[in-house]
Amino acid sequence: MEKSTQRAVREAGESAQAAAPGNVAVPGDAEAPCEAEEREHLAEVLTQAQLARDVACALAASTDASYDEVARHLVEVRGEMDGHEMKLNKLELIRMGRQAELAGQSAERIAKVLESPYFARVDFADDGTAEPMPSYIGRFAFTWDGKPVVSDWRSPIAGLFYDFDPGPASFDTPSGRRSGTLALKRQFRIEGGRLVYALDSDSASRDEVLARELSRATEPHMRTIVASIQREQNAIIRDEEGGTLIIQGVAGSGKTSIALHHIAYLLYRQKDTLASRNVAIISPSRVFSDYIGTVLPELGEEPVLQWSMEGLARTLLEPLAAVEPPPRFDGAEGQDRRARARAKETEGFATDLLAFLDGSLAAEGARGLFAGTDLPVGAFTAEAGWLDDRFRSYAPVPVNERLELMAEDILREAQGALRGFGGVELPTRRQVEHQLRRRLVSKNPLALYKRFLKQTGRAALLHLPAKGTVEWEDAYPLVLCRLAFDGRDDLPQVADVRHLVIDEMQDLAYVQHAAIARLFPGDKTILGDVNQLVDGRESVDARAVRRFYPASRFFALMRSYRSSFEISRLAQKVKPVEGLEVVERHGDEPLFRRCGDTRGTLQAVAEAIDVFRRSGHRSLGIICKTDMLAERYGELLAMDGPVAVITDETDEFPGGIVATSVRLAKGLEFDEVVLLDADSSLYRTEADRNLLYVAITRALHRLTVLYRVEPSPFLGF
Repeated sequence: MEKSTQRAVREAGESAQAAAPGNVAVPGDAEAPCEAEEREHLAEVLTQAQLARDVACALAASTDASYDEVARHLVEVRGEMDGHEMKLNKLELIRMGRQAELAGQSAERIAKVLESPYFARVDFADDGTAEPMPSYIGRFAFTWDGKPVVSDWRSPIAGLFYDFDPGPASFDTPSGRRSGTLALKRQFRIEGGRLVYALDSDSASRDEVLARELSRATEPHMRTIVASIQREQNAIIRDEEGGTLIIQGVAGSGKTSIALHHIAYLLYRQKDTLASRNVAIISPSRVFSDYIGTVLPELGEEPVLQWSMEGLARTLLEPLAAVEPPPRFDGAEGQDRRARARAKETEGFATDLLAFLDGSLAAEGARGLFAGTDLPVGAFTAEAGWLDDRFRSYAPVPVNERLELMAEDILREAQGALRGFGGVELPTRRQVEHQLRRRLVSKNPLALYKRFLKQTGRAALLHLPAKGTVEWEDAYPLVLCRLAFDGRDDLPQVADVRHLVIDEMQDLAYVQHAAIARLFPGDKTILGDVNQLVDGRESVDARAVRRFYPASRFFALMRSYRSSFEISRLAQKVKPVEGLEVVERHGDEPLFRRCGDTRGTLQAVAEAIDVFRRSGHRSLGIICKTDMLAERYGELLAMDGPVAVITDETDEFPGGIVATSVRLAKGLEFDEVVLLDADSSLYRTEADRNLLYVAITRALHRLTVLYRVEPSPFLGF
């Protein structure tokens, strides 16, 4: 770019900055000496970005207009063109449409650059080089006049910001490792194109910046953390080893956010081999899926497929059986149902089912699946022994594929045997498969599952609520049986998934882990916290779970970033977590209040809502022990003002004032939390202790604990 243009860019940027007085505030309220320099640089970058956005918008508009013109022309001369010419014009329309789409996407991304172009600067000098070179790091890369202005947070050089303080440093590039000196590490906060602060960063100042970031009010959806990724988090995010990564993280450690940034990093680094359509997330609820759903788009990636465990099971079993919703065991279910459920959640149940299925699919177990009898095909007969041998020979191929292969073999043999006998009509392959299917001992996955239960003395565990319907606890055993029939490649719902993220792994029973491992043999990122089990079961043992994911790697995240020090201290009193570290961000002490009865509870909640509305905070969670209580309190509170209620049917995280159960609050966070009915009568067992811990750790800045008469002993009164 010419010098005169550079000067014009700088002057335009300075004018824009001057129009926004008072736009710089540094942590500690002191003016940083680097600010004047950085204001000038920011002005230049913003003007470059504005010019780039103007170009992208003009290109999008021009291409749209050309597209419309060509489309109109095609309609007018449709009857005059031959097929080849029409095809070429349609291809041109597709090309123009894609070009307009890309230009529009570029304009949208540059608009985000204008909002906040970068958050860090690193000056790095290679060994043997005297002069360090500055690099600015942002959420998106930005290039101007053929030169990089901002580097993507996932780029190799950005690792310097996350992993090193000033001094000796290194980073890996496609051409090898670069070693040298990190001469400067500077952190920024830029909002609406305005510099909020610029700060030369060391460990102490980084902690101060982190505390300020954590003190901000919540957003309607989970935020990106590119500006505050910590060193231990960055190690996981940039892990490219593949296979299965298991992350055990305490409440507030950022494990879900880390997993999403890890996916964004892999999509950036492996763009030639991994696309968004190859990634899926299994999350605990529909509302949680919505809550985290903006993170990847905000990082410049397409949304990925999301399921709940219930939704995935129904998708896979739709042609075979309907699935009842998971039981809540909050007093509505009988003891028989609870006993059946617990028996199917054990490690032994999963181990026995896998052994049964593998044994049945092995050559030596073939007779348990298939019993050959002579099969006439025209004038040719496939004898029983030959059929048994063919079925065994295709082990361990899934049942349906074996039948297809056997049908082809039979028809081939029949054609050879009848060669020279003109006019003999043979059945189709599908007809032969139908005859073979009649010789199966277990003719479908449900029949195979029943056979397993009978053989292992567990027949009494199966209860079918209605014809064609199974209980929730039978869903994933049945999925495993369907895999024995169909194989993963014949399940289009999962066939394209090459990287799976599983959130809240402690909620999955062993048999569900076994099914997930076989459904998704590719790379996996598995997250969980054994302290956050909310359905009363015993948590799965992490070491036993790893048996289902061979060669998995394990990371432990013991530092909590979410709650203030005072709230975290209460959570630690309720359920001590060995090795827990808490970012020391101070706030109000939790407030405890005796309410006496429902009337007193509603009055206390109303007062807490009034405080919330005057606080500047954006979200208040009113958390109850059960779904039923949350719905009832939500109805009562809604009489005096807008209160949203989260249920299993809630599709979007509502924000604002929300009533919910502990179960559905898990994974979410609120600026303020009011915990209702924290009495000794409701929170008294070890399972209740987990619920209390989860509820408390949803709060970022303020926590109010209400009880009627006698508080739960876990609160430490």
